[in-house]
Amino acid sequence: MKRREFLRRSMAFPLLGLRAQNRPQVVAGQPEFDLLLTGARVIDPSQSLDRNTDVAISGGRVAVIESGVAPQRAKRHLDLRGCLVTPGLIDLHVHGFRGVSQAGVDLDTYCIGRGVTTAVDAGTSGADSFAGFRRQVIAPSTTRVLAFLNISRIGLISSLGELVDRRMIDREAALQCCLEHADAIVGIKVRCSSFYSGPNDLEAVRTARSVGEAIGKPLMVHVGWPHTPAEQLFEELRPGDIVTHAFRGAGEGGVIGADGRVSEHVRRAAKRGVLFDLGHGSGSFSFAAVEAALKQDFPPSSISSDIHSASVLGPAFDMLTTMSKLLMLGMPLASVIERSTSLPAHAIQRGHTLGSLAPGRPADASVLQLVSGKFFLTDSKRESRVASEKLVAVLALRDGKVHAE
Repeated sequence: MKRREFLRRSMAFPLLGLRAQNRPQVVAGQPEFDLLLTGARVIDPSQSLDRNTDVAISGGRVAVIESGVAPQRAKRHLDLRGCLVTPGLIDLHVHGFRGVSQAGVDLDTYCIGRGVTTAVDAGTSGADSFAGFRRQVIAPSTTRVLAFLNISRIGLISSLGELVDRRMIDREAALQCCLEHADAIVGIKVRCSSFYSGPNDLEAVRTARSVGEAIGKPLMVHVGWPHTPAEQLFEELRPGDIVTHAFRGAGEGGVIGADGRVSEHVRRAAKRGVLFDLGHGSGSFSFAAVEAALKQDFPPSSISSDIHSASVLGPAFDMLTTMSKLLMLGMPLASVIERSTSLPAHAIQRGHTLGSLAPGRPADASVLQLVSGKFFLTDSKRESRVASEKLVAVLALRDGKVHAE
């Protein structure tokens, strides 16, 4: 296939970009493994692994990672020369519940269909709707879906501010929901902005923190022109709590102050263990802010797309496009992958199962290609830049099963 045609197919249909000679081939014989991936560059920051090697999978788990595994030892063999294999990508900030929430999108289309094996819904549902979210989104999805529960009972069902009415801040309803759905809920979400919370943002954060302390799980706090000064809000956060949309424009409540510097209250929060997530979305990612933060040795703790109905057609598009923007800004590939696998896994207290290809772990893997070319990437300020490389999805494995070939 000519390079131009390959690029066209990779961009329009990312999962069809695997070259003909690399397509799956069934291998006969008496198999020891269910699936064998060979020929790829395997990058797993959780193991400080970055080399061409083979990955064998058995019973839905990683069996061995070593070079020279004979294809005859597996029921199925994928020759992935020219590809990257990473732990399954984790998008820490997405919005599902399509058809119920105005923000919701189909997560299988934009997650496992584009290389992401685990999607963490960022508070689309609250206590009044989480049972429905579980039935309609978590249960039927091929993508592994986990969730932050919104401290607002109504979640993001309406475009109107979910915390403007103080009656929606209900500690007991949130706590009961978290206890009933402890396997799926990874923390509590609060949106702090004048539009979404009015003057109630501080009360909402304190209530969410109380629930988080009761269940032993983190908060995820959305920032953006909050009513309460960000410095005061950040003082309420505990080690392991997450600030998302943290790399928005200077002076908008993120890590970069109006002076173009990483704010001192941000550094104090980071020093005591608060995490700062990217959370791209439609209005929360600035090339200039990320550049300034990287120059000041303050990279994102995690990379996330914040895909929702207003961002999946641009400027965020998906997780891989967001990751490609960090590559374009100079972040090393291994660091980009770490912030998209092992670090978000630890942020949601799933580091013992997700974000790693260590033998014995669930066989979640993303197969990618780093394609060279000329790619126009745009931030939330509508500034466009040209990248010479872009990550595209080839296929994804969840629990050893190949999806979206």
